[in-house]
Amino acid sequence: MAITLVPVFLVLGLVLAGFVIWLAVEPHYHYSKVVNGWSVDAFEVLVALLCMARGLRRGPGRGAAFALGLGLLSWAMGDIIFTAGSLGTAGAWGPTWADVFWLGFYPLAYVGVVLFMRRDIRRIAEPSWLDGSVAALGAATVCAAFAFAGLHLAGSNTLTTVTYVAYPLGDLLLFSLVVGGTALLSGTISLPSVLLTAAMALNAVGDTFNLFQSSLGTPHADAVFRVLAWPTAGFLVCLALWVRPQTFNLGASRRPAGFALPGSAAGAAMVVLLVGTFHGITRIAVILAALTMTAVTVRLVLSARRLRQFTMERLEQSLTDDLTGLRNRRYLMQVLGAFFKEHFEGSLSTTRVAFLYIDLNRFKAVNDSFGHAAGDELLKQLGPRLTMSLRAREMLVRLGGDEFGVLLQGDDADNAETVAQRLIAEIEKPFALEGVQAQVSASVGIAHAPVNARSGEELIHRADMAMYRAKMGNSSYAIYDADVEEEGNLWRLTDELRVAIENGALELHYQPQLDLRSNVWVALEALVRWPHPRLGMVPPAKFVPLAEEGGLMHPMTTWVLETGLDQCVRWRDSGRDVAVSINISPTNLLAPGFVAQVHRMLTDRSLAPDALVLEITETSIIANFDQARRVVDELRTLGIVVSIDDFGAGFTSLAYLSELAVGELKLDGTFIAALRTPNEERNSDLVRATIDLGHTLGLRVVAECIEDETTLDALRDLGCDLGQGYLISRPMPADRLAFPDPLFAVSVETA
Repeated sequence: MAITLVPVFLVLGLVLAGFVIWLAVEPHYHYSKVVNGWSVDAFEVLVALLCMARGLRRGPGRGAAFALGLGLLSWAMGDIIFTAGSLGTAGAWGPTWADVFWLGFYPLAYVGVVLFMRRDIRRIAEPSWLDGSVAALGAATVCAAFAFAGLHLAGSNTLTTVTYVAYPLGDLLLFSLVVGGTALLSGTISLPSVLLTAAMALNAVGDTFNLFQSSLGTPHADAVFRVLAWPTAGFLVCLALWVRPQTFNLGASRRPAGFALPGSAAGAAMVVLLVGTFHGITRIAVILAALTMTAVTVRLVLSARRLRQFTMERLEQSLTDDLTGLRNRRYLMQVLGAFFKEHFEGSLSTTRVAFLYIDLNRFKAVNDSFGHAAGDELLKQLGPRLTMSLRAREMLVRLGGDEFGVLLQGDDADNAETVAQRLIAEIEKPFALEGVQAQVSASVGIAHAPVNARSGEELIHRADMAMYRAKMGNSSYAIYDADVEEEGNLWRLTDELRVAIENGALELHYQPQLDLRSNVWVALEALVRWPHPRLGMVPPAKFVPLAEEGGLMHPMTTWVLETGLDQCVRWRDSGRDVAVSINISPTNLLAPGFVAQVHRMLTDRSLAPDALVLEITETSIIANFDQARRVVDELRTLGIVVSIDDFGAGFTSLAYLSELAVGELKLDGTFIAALRTPNEERNSDLVRATIDLGHTLGLRVVAECIEDETTLDALRDLGCDLGQGYLISRPMPADRLAFPDPLFAVSVETA
């Protein structure tokens, strides 16, 4: 409501309240032409004009305001004509010019109510329409039973009959429309609709008492309900048009439409039918009651049908993954539950099943680099791709996140390894994601039933354990082995990693970097390894995620820093002026006190800042750019070189590179591998442009994954500074390295 109109409505409300008090305290109703006549008429004209003024404002609801305002004005004109011709006593029954204006109210009110409710009714479902019909017919039944019973038109001429039948008919339709609309909107009802409903109901009540005035013999009640009803109804209509609708709240729960109104209407219709059986009642009321019960029957039939449809839809939704459209874990558990029940209790004692637990590798990097929408798109593409590679008896499900499962039955269970290899090959094919290509791999765990498990939960759990062994080892898939898995599950491995860090049981292997101009070693990249007693030598890509999830990154990085710097001291003491480079995870880079810790380690060993290079991944920078930039600035201030590892793996590199105080770029291996593809010239231009960009920014550029002389020569021609790869040397422990001279730098990495 406009602020300037609040005082106007307050004054109108006070005037209306004063009129109510005057009627209440008056012991006997006494018609006053000033109070009951002209004052009420002026009040009605004012609220009608206010309604029409609302129609002059821009925005929705103008049509409803004009229609309702004109309707109220028409009623007010009828009251003015009645007041002007009234002598203060009840006149004889008969049509007058006042009836023309009073009856003119109804069509305008119908239009206004429909326009008022139209926007909300457009969103109403079919069952709600039936509820509204039941409520409207029931209300019409009640209205007809009372209003028409109050008519006494014996001896009246045709015009008089038509005129006075029009009033109950008008009220019948208007009241039905209002009640039906209220039932329709009961789930999303607002204050304006409540006010309008109350206004129209009050108007119908006033007309009903007007019809009964000749037989009730209670003029005081007639004054309260008849004289007061019309100005109050107009005031409520005006409020409904000017009150601002409640702001839509996204967090509010959406209430379903209630059944109170249609239920009450159906009950009233039943009562009318029963009463009509034993007592005389108007035929129109009986007909409306019968129509009401027919609508109730249709509603019940439709409800039963929709309930069955809704139940089936909910069941299907509960068994289907929303994102991929594949069956989900709940469906898988139902299938496995049926299998184990039949196996142990029925006729499937010889049937076998195998379950493949599939977990995607590097999926988090896709989300970090390209966004979660790209990750969702990858999963959507993966579902059909895997389904096409499976046979009819091989069932694919999504377990959640980036985890999938495949259930094999009968003879197919014996071919689980072949199926796993086929699925892994499909997963490793590139995915096209909004103009870029992304690649992921997978680790698969295989478990058989009933050999390895006696329930669905146990089968999935044991396949999951085998999957983690595959993820930790050198194979892309693994078969459940009770002797290994029971002592090598995820929690056990995490605890073993903690013990290995505490006991210094990790190892650093070093891979040299070659200065492509002087053709001598100038750096060494060290990779941390975990010599596991059962799994063998585990690479960092396998156990670093365990350290992240188990909260072990800080102690592990501290061990790598100390071990790498101690080795650097030994090399420098032996005459080799080298530096070490430690790959730092986001967990460590953004930890409070990290810069101070690094500075203290260098100071304790009397090492200059240029003895250390810290490598950070591109995705870790993007995820927390502002905080990462501050830490990089602090490290640069100390004189420590910061290197961006795997540069080019993400797609936002150039947007952030100019704002970071880094000193080195390490090109991602995919850049270098592209030099060996058929489209060599185009890929060479891309690598040259990246190297030129780094040099323009004053950065040293390092190339990885050099495996042949052709690639090495190409990088020299492109102006790359440093290179590393199997062609130069494989990673080795420090005591096995044979250093050529001269040497001036070494680098170390944790992951």
